[in-house]
Amino acid sequence: MNTPRARFLLFTVLLMIGAAATPVVAFAAEEGSKWGTWLDLGRVFNLLVVVGVLVLIARKPLLNFFSGRTQAIREQLAEAQKARMEAEAKLAEMEGRMAHLDDELREIKNSAEKEARDEYQRLLAAAEQDADKIIGRARQEIEGLTRAAQLELKLHAAELSVKLAEEKIQNEITDADHGRLFARFVTKLGEK
Repeated sequence: MNTPRARFLLFTVLLMIGAAATPVVAFAAEEGSKWGTWLDLGRVFNLLVVVGVLVLIARKPLLNFFSGRTQAIREQLAEAQKARMEAEAKLAEMEGRMAHLDDELREIKNSAEKEARDEYQRLLAAAEQDADKIIGRARQEIEGLTRAAQLELKLHAAELSVKLAEEKIQNEITDADHGRLFARFVTKLGEK
């Protein structure tokens, strides 16, 4: 019953039974015609012949068209099924990611906070080292300036002492003392 010819015969038989069972009034072209039902059956037979000829002529192109269309629909269905499966897989992947998104965000936040604390500690240690270096240099400069000031102060004190001693000597030494010192100097010079 699945072959095209068997379907065609079944269709024809059913159409004939339907035509015979239909009331005569529905098919009558003219009232009071002497042919009555035979005219109607002739028309149905003509219709069936025309339909049969059309089916025989157009059967192969229609079968090719419908089989090609069926194949195209099957391919489209297969592609749609494949696309649906891929979309479902991506959806499942995205849902999985979304489920772990809070954990990932929390992990990223904790990691960023830890890096910020580490960077703060590193910067603090670097600042302390820089401060220690600056303090060390300042101490060296202060010590150097202190030594220079002490030397300058000693030099100044020595100059003042010499000046004061010179003034004191000039005030206390008389001409007689000058002569004696000169004579002693000449004597020592002569001995050498």
